[in-house]
Amino acid sequence: MSAELGQLSGLDDFTGPAVAAVLEASGWEGERRNPAKQWATTWRRGDGYAWIQGDGPVEVEFTLWYREVEGERPDPDTYIDDLYDAASAELPRVVAQLESGVLGARLETVDEDLTDGADYIDHTAWRISDKVLLAGVKHDDTDAPVQLVVVMRGHDTGEQDDEGEWL
Repeated sequence: MSAELGQLSGLDDFTGPAVAAVLEASGWEGERRNPAKQWATTWRRGDGYAWIQGDGPVEVEFTLWYREVEGERPDPDTYIDDLYDAASAELPRVVAQLESGVLGARLETVDEDLTDGADYIDHTAWRISDKVLLAGVKHDDTDAPVQLVVVMRGHDTGEQDDEGEWL
């Protein structure tokens, strides 16, 4: 994923087709799940997943780690806290890899909130040129898995599909 992030960070035109071309050239397999889009929005390579959201500039999210929430567990609150803790324990390793990788020298730490209003359990974010790179732990709702993600988006895009969901 590091190589892809390096290529994505250099795109002047951060659109769906441009991001899809980078992913395809890097060996990701895409699926067009949204008929309104002219490019694949859902991607997979090995155990990794990626999603492209928006129209331009877009947002691309790589899922590095996810665990399903099992509602039938004896104490769901304790279980979910354990998932949050497990995902948050992995976050520093991902952050260290990003900071020491291809993009490391170009990552700029800033004092502003770069989450674009998204609710992360824990995260670290940087500016890189005209884009935001964020590594974080999230849990969108009770039926969704707890995830460790890396997101790259144009700065202050606020782009979402009509329902605000990943496609």
